[in-house]
Amino acid sequence: MLETPASAGTEYPEEDLRRYRFHTGAPLAALKPDEACPVLYRDLGPVALRRYLRGTLPRLAGPLTPLLYMRTVDFREPYTDHENTGRLVFLRPLHVQPWRSGVPGVYVARATRPVDLATVAYCPGSIPLQDVEPLAQEVTDAAELREALGGRAYDEAVEGALHALDGLVAELEAAETRAEPLRRALQSHQRDLRLRAREELERLGVQEHDLCAAWHHVPRERRALLMEALPRLELERVLGEAGR
Repeated sequence: MLETPASAGTEYPEEDLRRYRFHTGAPLAALKPDEACPVLYRDLGPVALRRYLRGTLPRLAGPLTPLLYMRTVDFREPYTDHENTGRLVFLRPLHVQPWRSGVPGVYVARATRPVDLATVAYCPGSIPLQDVEPLAQEVTDAAELREALGGRAYDEAVEGALHALDGLVAELEAAETRAEPLRRALQSHQRDLRLRAREELERLGVQEHDLCAAWHHVPRERRALLMEALPRLELERVLGEAGR
């Protein structure tokens, strides 16, 4: 059953998030006392998600952001998760005191707000969120959602997702060693360095999106092309005197 701010109760005082408009790009608003909060979901990205599933992730927000971003089941993210990595499910989202971000379907909470991990579950990409949504509305914690999703069958889906994440992160780390210096050159404040980096991208047949997008947002065929191209990278030529 969905809670409202008036009925949920909380151990921590409400925090005014209006000052973070600079981060969301829109006016933030607190939920009204009688306003029900929907079940919320979050994409962690493959590196953080693998750490979460192994129990070593220190916090659910990004390392530098002041806000924890979450979204409703109907919100369409402005990217494609080509590896279908799955999402976190906030079963009792009022525990983190979410605010409306100003973007329909997107909610935010203070990144430092304590999170009761017993009320947060992982939904493998093999289970559609639309199938999870009605179950998530009825349960109170991750253990109950596990049972509702089949118990042992759910555990096997999580194990399979973790195995896939291990491979995806290994691929990412192998590419990042070579890709990161070129990306830094491409985003440099020095115009000449940016131009040389773009020339190198063209020579390699690589697109800026291949190099700069989150790894699971890049199609497999483009990732394979990047992995093949990076060993041919002539970084010293790109950097030249300006990058030294």
